[in-house]
Amino acid sequence: MSHWAHPCIVDDGGFGGVWSRDRSDPVLVVLGNGFDPRACEVLARLVASAAPRRIDLLLVELPVDSTDAIVRPLVDANRARAEQLTIDAGGAVHVQALPDFTDAGSLGRLISREFQQSSRLDQYLEVVVEISAMSRAVYFPLVRGILARAHLDADHADFWPGDLHVAVCESPEIDALILEEGTTPMAPIGGFGGSQRRQRPNTVIWVPVLGERAGIRMERLYQELGPNETCPVLPWPSRDPRRSDRLVLEHRTLLFQTIRLEPRNLIHAAERNPFDLYRTIGELNARYKQALAPLGAVGMVLSSHSSKLLSVGVLLAAYDFDLEVQHVSPGSYGLHGSTEHLVHKAEIFDVWLTGTPYRESGT
Repeated sequence: MSHWAHPCIVDDGGFGGVWSRDRSDPVLVVLGNGFDPRACEVLARLVASAAPRRIDLLLVELPVDSTDAIVRPLVDANRARAEQLTIDAGGAVHVQALPDFTDAGSLGRLISREFQQSSRLDQYLEVVVEISAMSRAVYFPLVRGILARAHLDADHADFWPGDLHVAVCESPEIDALILEEGTTPMAPIGGFGGSQRRQRPNTVIWVPVLGERAGIRMERLYQELGPNETCPVLPWPSRDPRRSDRLVLEHRTLLFQTIRLEPRNLIHAAERNPFDLYRTIGELNARYKQALAPLGAVGMVLSSHSSKLLSVGVLLAAYDFDLEVQHVSPGSYGLHGSTEHLVHKAEIFDVWLTGTPYRESGT
């Protein structure tokens, strides 16, 4: 049975109500120490809503050399703000130092491993992984590690009975101002190699979630994967009803000249509901496996080039259906233009993945 047959997602309007509920145990917030101007918005709202609960902070160090020198003062400012917000909430600040790694693709897996080995998770019954300033290569394996423990049998020694939230401050306008330059080699995200990686399947289905300015990375993925079928995902419905049209125009050369995509292969998923994409991918995977079973093994490969919120849908689908997630990371990140006037328009979403709602619903 699906882990999220009756999912729980809290939008901006309901966030305060969820966190003002009557609980006294402390909360752990896992935050990436990045430059994104939205990095501290969830923490600030949480401190205001959850009082007088103690809120502790785990600040995950991210690679310094992946950030443009121009925006590094923003990293320092975000760190100072996050620490002060935590102190104001009566909490403690912990730092998870950057582990030694040989390649960027292994970083997230190493951070997840060190987080688990620290036994910090066992000290809390409510954890928020705030992904606004984290890359997919970091928060995918981190969230997967917590989910794996939460979904163990209750009598297992490593079972974690707590509430896991993945929170993000969402703004397509700010996303459009974040510069991503260069590419790294294609590699599966840590923990998401999929069972089909043991041997190449007879048929490969590629499901990329389309996003702005991702053409070079998508083209590289297509060339290296060599899929037999491609099913791109467009964010629709979306806050901007023309966004899907613009994405098709932006990627038309790759989609219709290189891939020679059949229009009926285009998929739509709600921009502000990752569970919609999760269900869509699950149904698509089941249909392809059933229809192509006579031809041999079928492998579905996911890649996410869109918002953090839709990326959560990719994460959940890959976790629940054992699918491969391939990734070509930018070589470096930067920021183009001012974002101060846009931060107050950003929306907070809390994707509640384990714990109270699922015990009550029985899923």
